[in-house]
Amino acid sequence: MAIPAGIGTLDAWLCHLETLHPQKIDLSLDRVTQVAQRLGVRPATPQTITVAGTNGKGSCVAALSALLSAQDISVGCYTSPHLLRFNERITVNGAAADDQEIMAAFAEIESARGDISLSYFEFATLAALVIFRWRDVAYQILEVGLGGRLDAVNLIDADACVITSIGLDHTEWLGDTRDLIAIEKAAVARPGRPAVVAEHDPPASLIPALEAVGGDILLLGRDWQLRYAAVALPDGSVFDLPKLASLQPSNLGAAITVLWSLGKLPSEEQGSVALNQLVVQGRQQRVVHEGRRWLFDVAHNEESVHCLAAALEAEPHSAGTHFVFGAMVDKPLRAMLARLMPLATTWHLPTHEDVPRAAQPSYLAEHIAALDPEARVYEYESPQGAYEAVLDRAAANDRIVVFGSFITVGAQMHCLQVKASAGASS
Repeated sequence: MAIPAGIGTLDAWLCHLETLHPQKIDLSLDRVTQVAQRLGVRPATPQTITVAGTNGKGSCVAALSALLSAQDISVGCYTSPHLLRFNERITVNGAAADDQEIMAAFAEIESARGDISLSYFEFATLAALVIFRWRDVAYQILEVGLGGRLDAVNLIDADACVITSIGLDHTEWLGDTRDLIAIEKAAVARPGRPAVVAEHDPPASLIPALEAVGGDILLLGRDWQLRYAAVALPDGSVFDLPKLASLQPSNLGAAITVLWSLGKLPSEEQGSVALNQLVVQGRQQRVVHEGRRWLFDVAHNEESVHCLAAALEAEPHSAGTHFVFGAMVDKPLRAMLARLMPLATTWHLPTHEDVPRAAQPSYLAEHIAALDPEARVYEYESPQGAYEAVLDRAAANDRIVVFGSFITVGAQMHCLQVKASAGASS
Protein backbone atom coordinates (compact mmCIF):
# COMPACT_ATOMS: atom_id res chain seq x y z
CA MET A 1 0.00 0.00 0.00
CA ALA A 2 1.36 3.42 -0.95
CA ILE A 3 2.16 5.88 1.81
CA PRO A 4 -0.62 8.50 1.93
CA ALA A 5 0.32 11.89 0.55
CA GLY A 6 0.95 14.74 2.95
CA ILE A 7 2.31 12.69 5.82
CA GLY A 8 5.60 14.35 6.62
CA THR A 9 5.63 14.57 10.38
CA LEU A 10 5.21 12.11 13.23
CA ASP A 11 2.10 13.95 14.42
CA ALA A 12 0.56 13.58 10.95
CA TRP A 13 1.35 9.86 10.99
CA LEU A 14 -0.26 9.43 14.41
CA CYS A 15 -3.40 11.22 13.22
CA HIS A 16 -3.46 8.93 10.19
CA LEU A 17 -3.19 5.82 12.37
CA GLU A 18 -6.25 6.91 14.34
CA THR A 19 -8.35 6.62 11.16
CA LEU A 20 -7.24 3.18 9.97
CA HIS A 21 -9.28 0.85 12.14
CA PRO A 22 -12.96 1.11 13.12
CA GLN A 23 -12.32 0.08 16.75
CA LYS A 24 -9.89 1.92 19.02
CA ILE A 25 -9.44 -1.32 20.99
CA ASP A 26 -9.68 -4.58 19.06
CA LEU A 27 -8.41 -7.50 21.11
CA SER A 28 -7.28 -10.06 18.55
CA LEU A 29 -3.99 -11.36 17.22
CA ASP A 30 -4.79 -12.67 13.73
CA ARG A 31 -4.38 -9.42 11.80
CA VAL A 32 -1.32 -8.07 13.60
CA THR A 33 0.39 -11.48 13.52
CA GLN A 34 0.01 -11.71 9.74
CA VAL A 35 1.67 -8.32 9.31
CA ALA A 36 4.40 -9.20 11.82
CA GLN A 37 5.29 -12.26 9.77
CA ARG A 38 5.45 -10.20 6.58
CA LEU A 39 7.78 -7.76 8.36
CA GLY A 40 10.06 -10.54 9.58
CA VAL A 41 9.72 -9.68 13.28
CA ARG A 42 8.02 -12.97 14.15
CA PRO A 43 9.52 -15.20 15.33
CA ALA A 44 11.61 -12.70 17.27
CA THR A 45 15.39 -12.60 16.96
CA PRO A 46 16.07 -10.76 20.25
CA GLN A 47 15.48 -12.46 23.57
CA THR A 48 12.06 -11.26 24.72
CA ILE A 49 10.64 -10.54 28.16
CA THR A 50 6.93 -9.72 28.27
CA VAL A 51 5.63 -7.77 31.27
CA ALA A 52 1.92 -7.93 32.15
CA GLY A 53 -0.04 -6.70 35.15
CA THR A 54 -2.45 -4.07 36.40
CA ASN A 55 0.12 -1.87 38.15
CA GLY A 56 3.91 -1.74 38.21
CA LYS A 57 4.60 -2.75 34.61
CA GLY A 58 6.44 0.43 33.71
CA SER A 59 8.63 0.25 36.81
CA CYS A 60 9.51 -3.38 36.11
CA VAL A 61 10.38 -2.60 32.47
CA ALA A 62 12.59 0.32 33.54
CA ALA A 63 14.37 -1.87 36.10
CA LEU A 64 14.96 -4.61 33.52
CA SER A 65 16.38 -2.09 31.07
CA ALA A 66 18.71 -0.61 33.69
CA LEU A 67 19.94 -4.00 34.89
CA LEU A 68 20.65 -5.24 31.36
CA SER A 69 22.28 -1.97 30.29
CA ALA A 70 24.55 -2.15 33.33
CA GLN A 71 26.03 -5.28 31.73
CA ASP A 72 26.50 -3.55 28.35
CA ILE A 73 23.64 -5.62 26.91
CA SER A 74 21.68 -3.74 24.25
CA VAL A 75 18.00 -3.54 25.12
CA GLY A 76 14.86 -2.17 23.50
CA CYS A 77 11.77 -1.32 25.56
CA TYR A 78 8.20 -0.89 24.39
CA THR A 79 5.75 0.70 26.83
CA SER A 80 2.42 2.50 26.71
CA PRO A 81 0.84 4.95 26.99
CA HIS A 82 3.20 7.92 26.88
CA LEU A 83 3.25 11.03 29.08
CA LEU A 84 4.63 13.77 26.84
CA ARG A 85 5.71 12.35 23.47
CA PHE A 86 4.84 9.21 21.51
CA ASN A 87 8.58 8.54 21.19
CA GLU A 88 8.69 7.55 24.89
CA ARG A 89 6.99 4.29 23.95
CA ILE A 90 9.99 3.00 22.00
CA THR A 91 13.43 3.24 23.58
CA VAL A 92 16.79 1.64 22.85
CA ASN A 93 19.38 1.63 25.61
CA GLY A 94 17.32 4.18 27.48
CA ALA A 95 17.00 6.70 24.64
CA ALA A 96 13.73 7.32 22.84
CA ALA A 97 13.54 6.59 19.12
CA ASP A 98 13.51 9.78 17.06
CA ASP A 99 10.73 10.96 14.78
CA GLN A 100 12.46 9.92 11.55
CA GLU A 101 13.09 6.36 12.74
CA ILE A 102 9.50 5.92 13.91
CA MET A 103 8.12 7.34 10.66
CA ALA A 104 10.36 4.99 8.66
CA ALA A 105 9.01 2.06 10.68
CA PHE A 106 5.43 3.22 10.09
CA ALA A 107 6.12 3.45 6.37
CA GLU A 108 7.46 -0.12 6.31
CA ILE A 109 4.38 -1.35 8.17
CA GLU A 110 2.04 0.59 5.87
CA SER A 111 3.70 -1.02 2.87
CA ALA A 112 3.57 -4.53 4.37
CA ARG A 113 0.01 -4.56 5.68
CA GLY A 114 -1.75 -4.45 2.29
CA ASP A 115 -5.48 -4.49 2.94
CA ILE A 116 -5.15 -5.65 6.58
CA SER A 117 -6.58 -3.12 9.00
CA LEU A 118 -4.47 -2.31 12.07
CA SER A 119 -5.33 -0.34 15.19
CA TYR A 120 -3.19 2.51 16.53
CA PHE A 121 -1.76 0.24 19.26
CA GLU A 122 -1.02 -2.56 16.79
CA PHE A 123 0.82 -0.14 14.52
CA ALA A 124 2.83 1.15 17.50
CA THR A 125 3.70 -2.38 18.64
CA LEU A 126 4.92 -3.39 15.20
CA ALA A 127 6.94 -0.17 14.92
CA ALA A 128 8.76 -1.05 18.13
CA LEU A 129 9.53 -4.56 16.87
CA VAL A 130 10.79 -3.21 13.54
CA ILE A 131 13.05 -0.65 15.24
CA PHE A 132 14.44 -3.26 17.61
CA ARG A 133 15.24 -5.43 14.59
CA TRP A 134 16.96 -2.52 12.84
CA ARG A 135 18.99 -1.72 15.96
CA ASP A 136 19.89 -5.41 16.47
CA VAL A 137 19.12 -5.31 20.21
CA ALA A 138 19.97 -8.38 22.25
CA TYR A 139 16.87 -8.10 24.47
CA GLN A 140 13.45 -6.59 23.89
CA ILE A 141 11.17 -5.83 26.84
CA LEU A 142 7.51 -5.62 25.84
CA GLU A 143 4.89 -4.15 28.15
CA VAL A 144 1.37 -5.50 27.70
CA GLY A 145 -1.06 -2.66 27.04
CA LEU A 146 -4.32 -4.36 27.95
CA GLY A 147 -4.80 -7.80 29.49
CA GLY A 148 -2.42 -10.28 27.93
CA ARG A 149 -3.97 -13.09 25.91
CA LEU A 150 -5.12 -10.95 22.98
CA ASP A 151 -2.85 -7.95 23.41
CA ALA A 152 -0.68 -7.24 20.38
CA VAL A 153 2.62 -7.86 22.20
CA ASN A 154 1.51 -11.46 22.81
CA LEU A 155 2.16 -12.23 19.13
CA ILE A 156 5.76 -12.74 20.25
CA ASP A 157 6.62 -15.96 22.08
CA ALA A 158 8.45 -14.52 25.06
CA ASP A 159 11.52 -16.23 26.50
CA ALA A 160 10.23 -15.18 29.94
CA CYS A 161 7.38 -13.16 31.36
CA VAL A 162 6.50 -11.18 34.47
CA ILE A 163 3.05 -10.67 35.96
CA THR A 164 3.41 -7.73 38.34
CA SER A 165 -0.06 -7.48 39.90
CA ILE A 166 -3.70 -8.23 39.23
CA GLY A 167 -6.41 -5.72 40.00
CA LEU A 168 -9.82 -4.71 38.71
CA ASP A 169 -9.19 -2.55 35.67
CA HIS A 170 -10.52 -2.54 32.10
CA THR A 171 -13.25 -4.85 33.32
CA GLU A 172 -15.38 -4.29 30.20
CA TRP A 173 -12.65 -6.04 28.19
CA LEU A 174 -11.05 -8.46 30.64
CA GLY A 175 -13.82 -9.54 33.00
CA ASP A 176 -15.24 -8.20 36.24
CA THR A 177 -13.35 -10.39 38.71
CA ARG A 178 -9.66 -10.81 39.53
CA ASP A 179 -9.96 -14.50 38.67
CA LEU A 180 -11.12 -13.73 35.13
CA ILE A 181 -8.47 -11.05 34.66
CA ALA A 182 -5.76 -13.41 35.94
CA ILE A 183 -6.57 -15.93 33.22
CA GLU A 184 -6.11 -13.24 30.57
CA LYS A 185 -2.75 -12.19 31.98
CA ALA A 186 -1.47 -15.75 32.43
CA ALA A 187 -1.68 -16.25 28.67
CA VAL A 188 1.55 -14.31 28.12
CA ALA A 189 3.46 -17.30 29.55
CA ARG A 190 4.94 -19.96 27.29
CA PRO A 191 5.56 -23.68 27.89
CA GLY A 192 8.76 -24.42 29.78
CA ARG A 193 9.75 -20.76 30.04
CA PRO A 194 10.05 -18.67 33.23
CA ALA A 195 6.89 -16.94 34.44
CA VAL A 196 7.67 -14.67 37.38
CA VAL A 197 4.68 -13.68 39.52
CA ALA A 198 5.06 -10.58 41.73
CA GLU A 199 1.48 -10.57 43.01
CA HIS A 200 1.35 -10.71 46.83
CA ASP A 201 -2.16 -12.19 46.88
CA PRO A 202 -2.74 -13.94 43.55
CA PRO A 203 -6.29 -14.87 42.54
CA ALA A 204 -7.08 -18.57 42.86
CA SER A 205 -7.19 -18.90 39.07
CA LEU A 206 -3.70 -17.59 38.36
CA ILE A 207 -1.45 -20.54 39.19
CA PRO A 208 -3.75 -23.12 37.53
CA ALA A 209 -3.87 -20.92 34.43
CA LEU A 210 -0.07 -20.68 34.32
CA GLU A 211 0.21 -24.42 34.89
CA ALA A 212 -2.22 -25.04 32.02
CA VAL A 213 0.05 -23.01 29.74
CA GLY A 214 3.05 -24.97 31.01
CA GLY A 215 5.02 -21.99 32.29
CA ASP A 216 7.92 -22.45 34.70
CA ILE A 217 6.33 -20.56 37.60
CA LEU A 218 8.38 -18.47 40.02
CA LEU A 219 5.91 -17.21 42.61
CA LEU A 220 6.57 -14.44 45.12
CA GLY A 221 6.42 -15.83 48.65
CA ARG A 222 6.98 -19.40 47.48
CA ASP A 223 9.87 -19.51 45.02
CA TRP A 224 11.39 -16.11 45.71
CA GLN A 225 11.04 -13.81 48.71
CA LEU A 226 11.11 -10.15 49.55
CA ARG A 227 13.06 -9.51 52.71
CA TYR A 228 14.03 -6.20 54.22
CA ALA A 229 15.87 -4.36 51.41
CA ALA A 230 16.67 -7.61 49.57
CA VAL A 231 15.38 -10.31 47.23
CA ALA A 232 15.95 -13.95 48.16
CA LEU A 233 16.21 -15.85 44.88
CA PRO A 234 15.17 -19.46 44.23
CA ASP A 235 18.74 -20.74 44.53
CA GLY A 236 19.12 -19.22 48.00
CA SER A 237 21.24 -16.25 46.91
CA VAL A 238 20.30 -12.75 48.05
CA PHE A 239 20.29 -9.59 45.95
CA ASP A 240 20.15 -6.26 47.78
CA LEU A 241 17.48 -3.73 46.82
CA PRO A 242 17.93 0.04 46.94
CA LYS A 243 15.58 2.13 49.06
CA LEU A 244 13.53 3.86 46.38
CA ALA A 245 10.41 5.53 47.71
CA SER A 246 8.92 5.81 44.24
CA LEU A 247 9.15 2.14 43.21
CA GLN A 248 7.59 -0.94 44.78
CA PRO A 249 10.09 -3.59 45.95
CA SER A 250 7.97 -6.34 44.37
CA ASN A 251 8.41 -4.83 40.90
CA LEU A 252 12.16 -4.46 41.33
CA GLY A 253 12.31 -7.98 42.78
CA ALA A 254 10.42 -9.38 39.80
CA ALA A 255 12.92 -7.80 37.40
CA ILE A 256 15.83 -9.29 39.35
CA THR A 257 14.18 -12.71 39.53
CA VAL A 258 13.39 -12.95 35.83
CA LEU A 259 16.94 -11.99 34.89
CA TRP A 260 18.22 -14.61 37.35
CA SER A 261 16.01 -17.18 35.59
CA LEU A 262 17.59 -16.26 32.25
CA GLY A 263 21.15 -16.27 33.56
CA LYS A 264 21.48 -12.52 33.01
CA LEU A 265 21.59 -11.16 36.54
CA PRO A 266 24.24 -8.44 36.93
CA SER A 267 26.75 -8.34 39.74
CA GLU A 268 25.66 -6.79 43.05
CA GLU A 269 27.79 -3.75 42.29
CA GLN A 270 26.38 -3.30 38.79
CA GLY A 271 22.82 -3.80 40.03
CA SER A 272 23.22 -1.38 42.92
CA VAL A 273 24.52 1.41 40.69
CA ALA A 274 21.82 0.82 38.04
CA LEU A 275 18.87 0.70 40.44
CA ASN A 276 20.00 3.56 42.66
CA GLN A 277 20.02 5.81 39.59
CA LEU A 278 16.62 4.61 38.40
CA VAL A 279 13.87 7.22 37.99
CA VAL A 280 10.66 6.24 36.23
CA GLN A 281 8.83 9.19 34.77
CA GLY A 282 5.40 9.72 36.31
CA ARG A 283 5.77 7.08 39.04
CA GLN A 284 5.83 9.01 42.30
CA GLN A 285 8.25 11.34 40.55
CA ARG A 286 9.32 14.21 42.76
CA VAL A 287 10.23 17.64 41.37
CA VAL A 288 10.88 21.03 42.97
CA HIS A 289 9.37 23.75 40.78
CA GLU A 290 8.58 27.38 41.56
CA GLY A 291 9.58 26.74 45.17
CA ARG A 292 6.93 24.02 45.59
CA ARG A 293 7.34 20.29 46.00
CA TRP A 294 5.56 18.44 43.20
CA LEU A 295 4.80 14.74 42.99
CA PHE A 296 3.60 13.18 39.71
CA ASP A 297 2.02 9.73 39.78
CA VAL A 298 -0.02 7.91 37.13
CA ALA A 299 -2.12 6.24 39.83
CA HIS A 300 -5.37 5.68 37.95
CA ASN A 301 -7.01 2.71 39.68
CA GLU A 302 -7.84 1.79 43.24
CA GLU A 303 -4.73 -0.27 43.96
CA SER A 304 -2.27 2.32 42.68
CA VAL A 305 -4.03 5.11 44.57
CA HIS A 306 -3.66 3.10 47.78
CA CYS A 307 0.10 2.90 47.12
CA LEU A 308 0.22 6.66 46.49
CA ALA A 309 -1.69 7.40 49.70
CA ALA A 310 0.61 5.16 51.72
CA ALA A 311 3.66 6.95 50.31
CA LEU A 312 2.22 10.37 51.14
CA GLU A 313 1.30 9.29 54.67
CA ALA A 314 4.82 7.97 55.21
CA GLU A 315 6.35 11.38 54.46
CA PRO A 316 6.60 13.83 57.37
CA HIS A 317 4.48 16.77 56.25
CA SER A 318 2.70 19.45 58.27
CA ALA A 319 1.76 21.88 55.49
CA GLY A 320 -0.95 21.73 52.83
CA THR A 321 -1.45 19.08 50.15
CA HIS A 322 -3.05 20.17 46.88
CA PHE A 323 -4.30 17.49 44.48
CA VAL A 324 -4.58 17.93 40.72
CA PHE A 325 -6.66 15.01 39.48
CA GLY A 326 -8.26 13.62 36.37
CA ALA A 327 -9.23 10.11 35.27
CA MET A 328 -11.38 8.19 32.85
CA VAL A 329 -15.04 8.00 33.72
CA ASP A 330 -15.05 4.19 33.89
CA LYS A 331 -12.57 4.07 36.80
CA PRO A 332 -13.69 3.47 40.44
CA LEU A 333 -13.59 7.20 41.08
CA ARG A 334 -15.37 7.30 44.44
CA ALA A 335 -13.06 4.70 45.98
CA MET A 336 -9.96 6.39 44.55
CA LEU A 337 -10.95 9.79 45.90
CA ALA A 338 -12.02 8.46 49.29
CA ARG A 339 -8.56 7.09 50.01
CA LEU A 340 -6.94 10.52 49.60
CA MET A 341 -9.65 12.76 51.08
CA PRO A 342 -8.09 12.90 54.58
CA LEU A 343 -4.88 14.31 53.08
CA ALA A 344 -6.40 16.99 50.86
CA THR A 345 -6.22 20.73 51.40
CA THR A 346 -7.62 21.56 47.95
CA TRP A 347 -8.70 19.72 44.80
CA HIS A 348 -8.02 21.00 41.27
CA LEU A 349 -9.87 19.37 38.39
CA PRO A 350 -8.86 20.22 34.79
CA THR A 351 -10.92 19.51 31.68
CA HIS A 352 -9.54 17.37 28.86
CA GLU A 353 -11.90 18.30 26.04
CA ASP A 354 -10.31 16.08 23.38
CA VAL A 355 -10.64 12.87 25.45
CA PRO A 356 -14.22 11.52 25.30
CA ARG A 357 -13.62 8.97 28.09
CA ALA A 358 -12.32 11.56 30.53
CA ALA A 359 -14.54 12.28 33.54
CA GLN A 360 -15.74 15.89 33.49
CA PRO A 361 -14.60 18.10 36.39
CA SER A 362 -18.21 18.61 37.47
CA TYR A 363 -18.69 14.85 37.75
CA LEU A 364 -15.54 14.47 39.82
CA ALA A 365 -16.60 17.42 41.98
CA GLU A 366 -19.89 15.66 42.75
CA HIS A 367 -17.99 12.62 44.02
CA ILE A 368 -15.74 14.79 46.18
CA ALA A 369 -18.70 16.71 47.63
CA ALA A 370 -20.46 13.45 48.47
CA LEU A 371 -17.39 12.36 50.42
CA ASP A 372 -16.76 15.74 52.06
CA PRO A 373 -19.28 18.57 51.62
CA GLU A 374 -16.71 21.03 53.02
CA ALA A 375 -13.98 20.11 50.53
CA ARG A 376 -12.40 22.97 48.61
CA VAL A 377 -12.79 22.03 44.95
CA TYR A 378 -11.88 24.06 41.86
CA GLU A 379 -12.74 23.25 38.26
CA TYR A 380 -10.85 24.43 35.17
CA GLU A 381 -11.45 24.60 31.45
CA SER A 382 -7.89 23.55 30.66
CA PRO A 383 -4.82 21.85 32.17
CA GLN A 384 -3.02 25.21 31.99
CA GLY A 385 -5.71 26.80 34.16
CA ALA A 386 -5.27 24.14 36.83
CA TYR A 387 -1.49 24.48 36.74
CA GLU A 388 -1.56 28.26 37.21
CA ALA A 389 -4.20 28.15 39.94
CA VAL A 390 -2.58 25.44 42.04
CA LEU A 391 0.73 27.30 41.89
CA ASP A 392 -1.04 30.42 43.11
CA ARG A 393 -2.85 28.67 45.96
CA ALA A 394 0.02 26.53 47.20
CA ALA A 395 2.28 28.07 49.81
CA ALA A 396 6.05 27.59 49.79
CA ASN A 397 6.00 24.60 52.15
CA ASP A 398 2.99 22.92 50.55
CA ARG A 399 3.14 19.94 48.25
CA ILE A 400 1.31 19.57 44.95
CA VAL A 401 0.30 16.04 43.98
CA VAL A 402 -0.71 15.42 40.37
CA PHE A 403 -2.25 11.99 39.87
CA GLY A 404 -4.67 10.02 37.75
CA SER A 405 -4.58 9.30 34.04
CA PHE A 406 -1.45 9.56 31.91
CA ILE A 407 -3.21 12.40 30.09
CA THR A 408 -3.73 14.41 33.28
CA VAL A 409 -0.22 13.83 34.60
CA GLY A 410 1.40 14.43 31.22
CA ALA A 411 -0.49 17.70 30.70
CA GLN A 412 0.69 19.11 34.04
CA MET A 413 4.26 17.97 33.36
CA HIS A 414 4.06 19.77 30.02
CA CYS A 415 2.89 22.98 31.70
CA LEU A 416 5.75 22.74 34.16
CA GLN A 417 8.29 22.16 31.37
CA VAL A 418 7.01 25.10 29.34
CA LYS A 419 7.25 27.41 32.37
CA ALA A 420 10.72 26.14 33.25
CA SER A 421 11.93 26.57 29.65
CA ALA A 422 10.55 30.09 29.50
CA GLY A 423 12.33 30.95 32.72
CA ALA A 424 15.61 29.53 31.49
CA SER A 425 15.50 31.50 28.25
CA SER A 426 14.53 34.84 29.81
